[in-house]
Amino acid sequence: MSDDTMSRSNIDQPIIVAVDGSPASRAAIEWAAEEALLHGRRLTLVHAVAPVYVDTHDPVLRARIQRWRIYSARELLADTKADLVQRTQLDADAVATVLQVAHPVHILTQVSQHAAMLVLGSRFHGSWGGRRLGSVSAALCYRAHCPVAVVHTHRHERETAPVLVGVDGSVASDHAVSVAFEEAARRRVGLVAVHAWSDENVLQLIGADWDHYRADAETALHTALLQARVRYPGVTVTEKVFCDRPAHWLIKEAEHAGLVVVGSHGRGVVSALLNGSVATAVAERADVPVIIARAG
Repeated sequence: MSDDTMSRSNIDQPIIVAVDGSPASRAAIEWAAEEALLHGRRLTLVHAVAPVYVDTHDPVLRARIQRWRIYSARELLADTKADLVQRTQLDADAVATVLQVAHPVHILTQVSQHAAMLVLGSRFHGSWGGRRLGSVSAALCYRAHCPVAVVHTHRHERETAPVLVGVDGSVASDHAVSVAFEEAARRRVGLVAVHAWSDENVLQLIGADWDHYRADAETALHTALLQARVRYPGVTVTEKVFCDRPAHWLIKEAEHAGLVVVGSHGRGVVSALLNGSVATAVAERADVPVIIARAG
């Protein structure tokens, strides 16, 4: 495949956003539209009509209810597309819609195979439990085949704030660094790179020796950023090293960021399905959009 063909193939990968009519979904749609314009990509709106049990033995009534649900879903997608075309610089040809009768996790995992990014609201209709990150969004953070962006709210006052990236030296972290630098360059903002010395509670173990370990951590962080700095010389970088708890420090630093980028998993994660990982914790608790950079 030639470089030109590969370039066209990349451009053809759309940004996909889940649509369900909830406030979280509307924030995700707005952010996804801006991301599509920023990257010069098409936008695809996806809605899943999840199968439901209808407590009736009347097949005619069941069919009527299903037809109504599908009709309502088509109206939602059509209204969402029309609103985007009217309010943004996206034209109608740049916005596609997909409607499937399937569980949201299934269809969104499937379409993510051909996406540049999957954008999700933090919670879906039907999510349960008290956590900020709904069950559907949490599952897709690990199952999607492309980078996943989780959007709680879309705050325009953060648009000039820096991009924040977590760095731990893993392959997933290296991909997150590449994504973060590209996002910062396109937004014309700075980048803050954070490295936490360990996933374990090591503060009591190293005690006063932290100054010695800090030098090694600073060197590791600087080395991890070298290639990206060369590729994006216009991005101003601030490096920060902390002792212990990467999720804690990323969430804290996110208070001053416009976007957070983390790897899909980092050092110390035994399974991609492990609850409480750094990526999930940041996606759940950070108020700004969080991109979980999955290489596919």
